[in-house]
Amino acid sequence: MNYDEYVFDAAYRSIRSKAASNAFIQGVTGIAGFPSNLIVDGVVIFTHYEPMINDIRKIYNRSEITSKELSPLMKGIVKELLFDIAADKIFGSIPIAGAYFNAVSAKALTWRLGMLVTILSARDEEFNKENISDDIKLVRSITPTNDLLKLKKPDYDVFKKIVISANNNEKSETDKKKKTILMIFD
Repeated sequence: MNYDEYVFDAAYRSIRSKAASNAFIQGVTGIAGFPSNLIVDGVVIFTHYEPMINDIRKIYNRSEITSKELSPLMKGIVKELLFDIAADKIFGSIPIAGAYFNAVSAKALTWRLGMLVTILSARDEEFNKENISDDIKLVRSITPTNDLLKLKKPDYDVFKKIVISANNNEKSETDKKKKTILMIFD
């Protein structure tokens, strides 16, 4: 396994591990419904999302992200993930039935955030606000909602190709690749 393969594999494993754990925890709280699901949503930011982000950043020899840097990232992706978040909050609050919706939403959000951070970390030390919106659209296009509803994890080879397309390129080259990929998935 060469260095790049190790990096892709380590990032993918980190996301997969956090997605599975988050789906389990969120699913269990969905049994109780509201307000336990909201409490756990707040807790997983610190137990799952932040550690996953910083694990991925370390894999790419990037500095850890601070809460100040996390805020623009989250603002940049919330519009694209609004449906996922709304479905989680509405259906996840229903006792017992909410377990499935909480698990699916947790897994989807973890994968999408993890893939976004991998792409951004592969490219630059700092998160470029201009790239966040395009990159989350790219991530959504390669993680179809129907696959996530079946709790299928994203394909490793697709993950790897997307990260490679963002890595070590000039901005104009990366933008061309992203537009081409988005056209394919649209």
